Amino acid sequence: MTTETRDIPRRPRVIASRAPTDLTVDSWTIAQTRSALRQHLDGDFSRSALLADAMRADERISADLRTRVMAVTGLPFRIDPSPAGDQRRAKAIAAELSAAWSTICPSATARTLLRGAAFMGVTFGPVRWEASGGRWWPRVEPWHAQHLRLDATRDTWQAQTTTGLEDVVPGDGSWIVYQPEGQRAWIDCAVRGLAIPYHLRTFARRDWGRFSEKHGLPITGAVVPEEADVEDKDDFFRDLRTLGSEGIVLLPRDREDRGFKLEMIEPKNVGSWKAFEAALYHCDVSIAVALLGQAATAQEGGSYAKAQALAAYRQDLLEAEAVALAEMLREQVLRPWARFNFGDAELAPVLVWDATPPEDAGQLATTLSTAGTALATWQSAAAAQGYDLDFEAIAQRFGVPIRRRQT
Repeated sequence: MTTETRDIPRRPRVIASRAPTDLTVDSWTIAQTRSALRQHLDGDFSRSALLADAMRADERISADLRTRVMAVTGLPFRIDPSPAGDQRRAKAIAAELSAAWSTICPSATARTLLRGAAFMGVTFGPVRWEASGGRWWPRVEPWHAQHLRLDATRDTWQAQTTTGLEDVVPGDGSWIVYQPEGQRAWIDCAVRGLAIPYHLRTFARRDWGRFSEKHGLPITGAVVPEEADVEDKDDFFRDLRTLGSEGIVLLPRDREDRGFKLEMIEPKNVGSWKAFEAALYHCDVSIAVALLGQAATAQEGGSYAKAQALAAYRQDLLEAEAVALAEMLREQVLRPWARFNFGDAELAPVLVWDATPPEDAGQLATTLSTAGTALATWQSAAAAQGYDLDFEAIAQRFGVPIRRRQT
């Protein structure tokens, strides 16, 4: 939603309220998860935000989330002048903003916004303003989503602060609300889709551990003759209990080959471990699809370059997220900044995280080589038929810079 200039006051409103202490819950049952997600659908994130925090303890979820977030913040970044108004003035304003951007919204803050939006569908926080050097300077301060709720009767966001509930109006210079998926963005979020894979991974690992314990430590069966003395039986059992890793136990037998014996009793379903592996693989794919838009091979988080090399984060989603973040910050932070300092919100510079795929030099060289070979062939064929090729047009088609020879 674009805030009109008339909705932005001439001076920033100082927000004195603070967020309550963030809570954490690291253990979740299925019933608790279902309850939290039901509240989430109603616009109450007090529990689902805590569930999202717990999910980030899973190394696969954490790695894919890190890959997604850093793919965006690792993009080439620039601040362009506003296309509106006097361009000399717009360029000066953009240069002034560029010098202070690292304190307005540093990369760590941008990553926090992206993480919250990926998991919850929405993230928010106040904009803190300070006067310095004759200018008002903003600082974006993301809050944990557990302090955000939707008042459905008024269709208004509310923040739980240390002084009570406060309306959140994005774009007036006091608050930001980031919803990359648009209205009701919290419906399309990772915390809902990852609930089942998160629990299934936990259960599969637990059960696989128990399975390995049973097969790695088979049951020892003690066979004793019925007529053996009670004292001999007790001694035999005592030796077995203290066997440990020694691997040696006395097995006395009589002349008829009757006596004590050991039998290792092992479960028969030795191939069942594959079911656990398949379950974990299924969860890994589901997590990658939910966070990266496709089943990638990335096992660790990384930069934009790594995400490109592994094709981890789908290109169309990367481009859309980069645009959504830039538009939100311009509308809800930079337009008020331009209004407060220069009297015109339209002078707000334009933020660009450039998601244009890097050019493949090898592929380009192959294309140009093929085109050159084809050009020679067509030129010979055209000359035989009395035609000339438009060499300049072909060069422009393939982006080859040419110029006429000086005579």
